[in-house]
Amino acid sequence: MKDLGRMLRAMVSRRYRAIPWLSIGAAVFSLVYAIDPIDLIPDYIPFVGIIDDALVLGLLWRALRRDVKKFLLWEERRKISSPAQLHAPT
Repeated sequence: MKDLGRMLRAMVSRRYRAIPWLSIGAAVFSLVYAIDPIDLIPDYIPFVGIIDDALVLGLLWRALRRDVKKFLLWEERRKISSPAQLHAPT
């Protein structure tokens, strides 16, 4: 979750420009689907009603993990290409 937060901050500040538009669209769809009461399996059915929501959110999490891994590789390459940043005073 920390890595996802760092990726979102880097995207907003425009330092990280490999914006995963498909994942952003999937995130919007997933959140709307989870919140909207009209589902494939109605939410008012105990236990079973949340299965489709959980499945959609699980698929979103899987896609976001892939994007976060790409972001972490980008971060590592950035650190390697500018080693002076590693020794800068904090």
